[in-house]
Amino acid sequence: MKKTLIGMSIMLAMTGSAIAGGNETVTIPSNVYKEILERLDTLQERVDYLEKEKAPASARLSSSDKVSQDIDNIYDTLDVLETKQIQNKINFGAELRVRVDNYTAKNFNAVNMNTFQQGLMSGLSPEMAMGQAMEHFDKESDSNNWTNRFRINMEAQITEGLSFHGRLAMYKNWSDSDDGYASDMLNDFNRSHRPNSSNLWVDRAYVDWIPGGLPFPLAVTVGRHPSTEGPPFEFKENRMRQSTYPSLIFDGEQDGIVATLGLERYTGLKNAGLRFGYGLAYHSDDDNNTGNPFPFLDDSEKEDSPMFATFFETEVPALPGSLFVLSYAKMWDAPFYYSGPKLYETGMANTDLGDMDLWGAHFQAPDLMKSGVDFFFSYGGNKSNPNGNAPLGLYGMLSSDGQGSETGYSIYTGMRYTLPVQALKYSKIGFEYNHGSQYWFSMTAGSPDLYNKLATRGDVYDFYYIQPVNKYLFFRLGYMRVDYAYSGSGNYMGTPRETDATLDNVYLLMDVNF
Repeated sequence: MKKTLIGMSIMLAMTGSAIAGGNETVTIPSNVYKEILERLDTLQERVDYLEKEKAPASARLSSSDKVSQDIDNIYDTLDVLETKQIQNKINFGAELRVRVDNYTAKNFNAVNMNTFQQGLMSGLSPEMAMGQAMEHFDKESDSNNWTNRFRINMEAQITEGLSFHGRLAMYKNWSDSDDGYASDMLNDFNRSHRPNSSNLWVDRAYVDWIPGGLPFPLAVTVGRHPSTEGPPFEFKENRMRQSTYPSLIFDGEQDGIVATLGLERYTGLKNAGLRFGYGLAYHSDDDNNTGNPFPFLDDSEKEDSPMFATFFETEVPALPGSLFVLSYAKMWDAPFYYSGPKLYETGMANTDLGDMDLWGAHFQAPDLMKSGVDFFFSYGGNKSNPNGNAPLGLYGMLSSDGQGSETGYSIYTGMRYTLPVQALKYSKIGFEYNHGSQYWFSMTAGSPDLYNKLATRGDVYDFYYIQPVNKYLFFRLGYMRVDYAYSGSGNYMGTPRETDATLDNVYLLMDVNF
């Protein structure tokens, strides 16, 4: 960043600012600006003196070196200022989580899809091919499942009433090389140093816009929403609220538009608001089909799966920091996403199965009655509205034949207690329980756990202990037991069947957030 001393003087004297790039002007604090001008005046006097050769050669040499050094110091100062101004526009933060799981699954049934496809292609009926492909696992375990999760958080106050928020995320197994690259010598040992996918995904990127001049308070959120790890996950995750939506109803990365109407002035309820949201649960296109002369056209692909949701939330009177939320969401044209070759030949892979309604109520209160106990309770319900489609005679919406509506429900509750022990840095112990019925379905595929516990058709018992080290670092030790009562948890395709499958998991994680 070397420029002439005269050019710098003119720039500072005329504008009192530094140019960051293009037509953008970055303001320099007045005290720093004054100091730089004074130092430039002194340097200019030395330059004038040297040019007139009024000093001996040795003095001129010494003074020249000193001038160069002082100029370097000035530019170093300007570099720092320029960097600070850039950082002031977008504030960055980072998170790193390292976790190890030890899990054991028992009495699981699974379909070997290769065997199933081969059976179909050989002429077997879907029922016979499914029976042939069904495999039973008495016990499967992994005592050393390590993962890394890295996130970059971003936010910026663009102008009054307009702000930006974003998060990039990487989540991977240690030395994960099961993607077919190992044979090509492109694997986890060199994935960041060889041309390949970046594997740094956009978790959220949205702007909040608060229009001015309206007779009522309104905020509009547009982009990739804060729709993961919602209430009450902040208790177990040991952080502030992360999402708009209660996690039992929706936990996933969602693109869309949400309008929030502030109701506090009309209801007298603190932090009361009504939200209306629109987004897509699924969209199919041919963007990667280079043989298509119009890749932006959908051709014969299935319809989109739009979503609409509305939420009312408020703080409960006499319970500071509490939250009460009523939710309703609807998804139309839920996709059938099996991709076997037989279905592509018949076009069945491009169909949809029907619509799904979801609703719920959520309540949580931190430090309930100043007891040190954080408590929450959630209820969720769902109802399927199948359209009669049942590819292969097996995969209707919550049924095998695509006929008849089914209703499910779930409850989710728990508490966290802060130990009043300063020597332990006020560590926390917690317990959570959730139960799902036979036909329960929730859109919670974005759960931060390795498994989608809130979609469970059965019972989940979840214990944990949080040990803070400082405000940036904590450890969590946990144990989870899942007793499955019905198959297909987290899936709306096919009839849920009775099962006695179980899952036990012990884990330890380290979380750094700065």
